[in-house]
Amino acid sequence: MTQFTSKLLKTLGFLVLLSIPTAIIAEEENDGETEQQEALMYYAVEPNTLTFYQGTGKKIGYIVVQVNIAVRGQENYDLVELHLPLIQDSLIDFFNRQDKTVIQDVKERESLRQQAQTNVSNVLKAETGKDIVENLLFTDYVYQ
Repeated sequence: MTQFTSKLLKTLGFLVLLSIPTAIIAEEENDGETEQQEALMYYAVEPNTLTFYQGTGKKIGYIVVQVNIAVRGQENYDLVELHLPLIQDSLIDFFNRQDKTVIQDVKERESLRQQAQTNVSNVLKAETGKDIVENLLFTDYVYQ
């Protein structure tokens, strides 16, 4: 074997050893790309949720809430659309059970939103068998 061939084989062997960790890292990065999360989609519950709540004495108040439900992927979006009447019923029942002080207190609104999210999530989980609600937002909130 010539000196040139010997150096060439050593260089090629060295390059092969250097490329192995790079190939492993590249393969791990590709696996991460295939496990990417699906896009976040917002379903606007329409018409707006309108219900009455018990005020003070004989007075009854009303509340109108525009609700958006955040889910991941078209499949979950379609499930929300399919079960929309059930979601609307649960939201109406949820707001109907609230007290005037809770509905009108700005400090309680975040707690109310979280409770509504849990309520809708539980309803959908009972129907679909999976937890698909990422978030629930109030985009309009009017009461009297």
